[in-house]
Amino acid sequence: MKKFALATMLVFGISSASDAASNANGIGYFALEVPAGHTINVDGSLDDWAWFDPAFIYGPDDMTEILIGEMPPKSDIDLAAYTAWTGTDRDNKIFGFVRVTDDTLVVIETLLDDGWRDDDLEVVADPDASGGPMEGEFDTRGVAGQQFTMHVVIPGQYESPYGDGSWWLRWQVAPEMHWLDELAEASTVTDPPGAGTGSVDVTVNYEFSMPLWDLAVPDGQDASVRHINELGQTIGFGYQLNEADNPEIRRTHQISTAGEEGASGNGDFLSEYTLLGIGEYDNQGGDATAVEAQAWGKIKSTFAR
Repeated sequence: MKKFALATMLVFGISSASDAASNANGIGYFALEVPAGHTINVDGSLDDWAWFDPAFIYGPDDMTEILIGEMPPKSDIDLAAYTAWTGTDRDNKIFGFVRVTDDTLVVIETLLDDGWRDDDLEVVADPDASGGPMEGEFDTRGVAGQQFTMHVVIPGQYESPYGDGSWWLRWQVAPEMHWLDELAEASTVTDPPGAGTGSVDVTVNYEFSMPLWDLAVPDGQDASVRHINELGQTIGFGYQLNEADNPEIRRTHQISTAGEEGASGNGDFLSEYTLLGIGEYDNQGGDATAVEAQAWGKIKSTFAR
């Protein structure tokens, strides 16, 4: 991504983003189509991501800090975010893997809605990029867009009923909306295993897969509108990583693909991801091919939105 963005900026001199989005990198991000015949098992291991083109792995240099405006040093916290997708020829899902290295882990929260006070990952989606409040015309979030959280599982303290216990739709959503959680796969794994508050030099792997929804209503999926992933499409999507080093102070930073605060509840502030297809990135899995010309077209088009 970095090499494409730089080259495009130099050649075309364009750096504008969509009016209905806020991209921390100024142009938007890219998700890669899962190679044909390949399966991603959501187990918190990078093994299923060896094919992923490293040019599209995003870290702090591609993001911004949206709470205090000062990015913490990478020696404090660092991350690498991978995002992939499949279309209706397969299971029509979005996949993510975010690897975080943290000098000090803080995970003392007991309320599922308040995991953001700890070290925690937020996954935010507005698939049809319609923007606006995530309540839509209802009185609960999660309808027009969704904010999910991933948090280290602490048995008996913090453990949701979904995924491996680390996945949760928030914030203060109606209980009926948690059907969305039932459709997600999620795994949060620490190295060293069993790391908790006070553990140092910890790696946390957050991995998930889920269908996306243009409209999700309390009556369930049959009454809702599932999003259809398509090649070249741009969706509202992003990550927000919460950082806490001190169990008394709790969260001090939030590193985000969104360029400003507000994406957790309003799609107007959310970053954009464009869906690149097989052959439009360098497959690292043994059948590597040069990035095809049409990929450049999609990358260039992000500057014209």
